[in-house]
Amino acid sequence: MINLREIREIIEKSQNPLVFFDDDPDGLCSYLLLEKKYKKFKGVILKNSPVLDERYILKVRQYCPDLILVLDKPMISDEFIKEAHVPIIWIDHHSPENFHGGVDYFNPRLRDDKDNRPVSYWCYKITNDNLWIAMVGIVGDWHLSCYTQFKKKYKDLVPSKIIKNPPEVMFDTDFGKIVKVFSFILKGRAGDVYEYISLLLNIRTPYEILSQKSEAGKMLYEKFDKVNKVYKTFLEKAILESREDKLVVFTYSHKKYSFSSELSNELIYRYPDKVILVGREQNEEVKGSLRSSESSGIELPSILSKSLEGLEGQGGGHTFACGFHVKKQDFIKFKNRIQKSIR
Repeated sequence: MINLREIREIIEKSQNPLVFFDDDPDGLCSYLLLEKKYKKFKGVILKNSPVLDERYILKVRQYCPDLILVLDKPMISDEFIKEAHVPIIWIDHHSPENFHGGVDYFNPRLRDDKDNRPVSYWCYKITNDNLWIAMVGIVGDWHLSCYTQFKKKYKDLVPSKIIKNPPEVMFDTDFGKIVKVFSFILKGRAGDVYEYISLLLNIRTPYEILSQKSEAGKMLYEKFDKVNKVYKTFLEKAILESREDKLVVFTYSHKKYSFSSELSNELIYRYPDKVILVGREQNEEVKGSLRSSESSGIELPSILSKSLEGLEGQGGGHTFACGFHVKKQDFIKFKNRIQKSIR
């Protein structure tokens, strides 16, 4: 496994690096940390698929990079590796079971399977700069690495009390609003998203966004506010549907935005004794998120895998947080299998 010092040296020597990153706060912040430090990366968001595959070779041909970095994605296809003809560094923290040759791979779980600290944490260790951006990705990915260090510098954004788990920061602090800003600017058309990412690259402190002290901060907050109004309507409906069942199921449809991850995160914080299933209906499929709490002891990957057997769908992720997609015609069977598994 390649180490962080080697990654740093390779990046510093590169002239035209290209980054593929996941479309969540962890992936976004990982890219922002590298670009703010080195100011030479071209970033490409990977939407709607856990796999970096041959469809993205066109981006490689377009930008002619001398180095490719892949951040926070659990899979890279063999076809992409074969056709890229460029050195690839892959930094990830998902289960390394999909790892194969042809790339320089960094994943802390190769050393310790319980060490799934986010990619934004490791990119911060590479750059040693912009702690607040790293913390957005870390908290957004349900971790508290670097929290003590962050609290000393930004004590007005988080409470003085002892924080026991990431969702307390996410949902009960001013800094949690910053995490939502980063998450919500990723919603919508890709062209618009890249414009907001460009604005983020000009932001120096979280206060610019919260207090709208700069033009960039104001535009980012306005985008957040617009998306947040839609999000709140779905959250209210989801709460109303959270009955006595062990499994909370909420499905919704929206042409422009997906809130499955955000809704499932907030619902599991409110109902830690339940299992949360949130799905967005789109194009004859249901794509969504599955959540459980660490205190419940319900580990999701095996449940998800068994529930998808024989169905048209895929899924995977972390111990207590997974993503999935399944055909609409199979969704009821899928849901019933999960419900049976957690009784």
